[in-house]
Amino acid sequence: MKIELSGTGVSLDFECPTNERILYAGLSTNSELPYECATGTCGSCKAKCLSGSYDWAWPEAPARKDLKSDDELLLCQCIAKTNLKLEVRSKLIKSHLPFSPAHWESGQIISAENLAPGVMSLRLRLSERIHFLPGQFMVVEFPQISGGRAWSMTNFIDGDTDEVDFVIKMKPGGTLSQHLFDANVFASLCGKSVRAFGPIGKAVFDQGNERDLVCIGGGTGVAGMMSILKAFHKKQFPRRKASLFFGVRTQEDAFFMDELTQLVRDSSHAIRVVIAFSDKPATQDYIAQYEYIDFEHGFVHEVAMRQMDTWKTPQTRAYLAGPPPLVDGALRALLLQAKLPAGEILYDKFG
Repeated sequence: MKIELSGTGVSLDFECPTNERILYAGLSTNSELPYECATGTCGSCKAKCLSGSYDWAWPEAPARKDLKSDDELLLCQCIAKTNLKLEVRSKLIKSHLPFSPAHWESGQIISAENLAPGVMSLRLRLSERIHFLPGQFMVVEFPQISGGRAWSMTNFIDGDTDEVDFVIKMKPGGTLSQHLFDANVFASLCGKSVRAFGPIGKAVFDQGNERDLVCIGGGTGVAGMMSILKAFHKKQFPRRKASLFFGVRTQEDAFFMDELTQLVRDSSHAIRVVIAFSDKPATQDYIAQYEYIDFEHGFVHEVAMRQMDTWKTPQTRAYLAGPPPLVDGALRALLLQAKLPAGEILYDKFG
C-alpha cells in the first residue's frame, strides 16, 4: 500500500507492506516521520486520515484514548488496508545525522541481571549487525505479549554490533513486567527469543557537535544517557564537560553506580554525576562508598536547576529522559530558568 503523508509545508510518500505498522514502514526509509515512543503510549505520531482505510494493530494502545475524532490514528499502531493519505501537524525535517534505516530482526536474550528492586538489565544478541547512535532505542516484542516496549541501548559501540544492552523497570500491573520479573521466568530468560525493531529515536548525541552536555534522567531514563556519556568520553572534546543528574527515590533504588564511578574517574572529572534521591537523603556511609559521585535530596530536575551554575555554559545541550511529568518539569525549567534554546533540548518521554 502507498502512504502519502503531508506535514507543515512538506510531504513524503512510502510503501507500506501488508500487516506492517505505518510508522515502522516509514522509518525503514524516512527518519523524519514524527514520533517519540513508537509504542502507542505518547501520542506524538498522531495523524489525520484524509482518505483510505486502516486497522488497529493494538486497539488497546494507551494513547488512543487521547484521540479527538474517529479519523485520527497513531502511525505506530495502525496498519494500512488500502492506500492512505494522511496529515500530521508537525514539520517533516530531514536530519543531518547519519540515522540508519530501522528494520525488524530476531533476537535472543543472552544475559539478564537484577540491578535494583524492580530494575533489571537485559542483553540481546541480534540476528543482524546494526549501527545505532548514542541515545537511540529499539522496540522489543515478546511472544504472546501484546504491544512492543521501547528500550534505550545503554552500550555504545563506535561501529556495527549484534549485541545491545537494555535496562528495564518493573511497572506495577504491567503485563510484560509481571512476566519478566516473575522469579521462575527470570531464571530461564537466557535463550528466550524476541523480535526487535530499530534503531530509532531522535534524542541522540551528535558526535560532530562539540558542546557541553547536561543530562537529566529519572529511573531507567538514564539508559540512553549512559550511551551518550560513553560516546562523549570517547570523543574526548578538549575543555568540554558533561553533567548527569540521575533521579531515583532512595539509595536502594540506584543502579549503574560502578559504571558511573568509572566514567567520572576515567574522564578526569570532565564528566560529573549527581544522584538525586527524592524520598530520603543518602546515608553518610553510602556517600563515602562512592567518592567520585555527588548526592543531593529532591526531585532531579529541581536539583539540576539549583546547581545550574555548575553546568550551564553558552555551549550547553540538554538531554532529558523519564516519565512525562519529569520531562515536562525539566523542559519548562530549562526553557524558562536556564534560558536554553529549544533546539538545544532533546528528550524522550515514556509512560
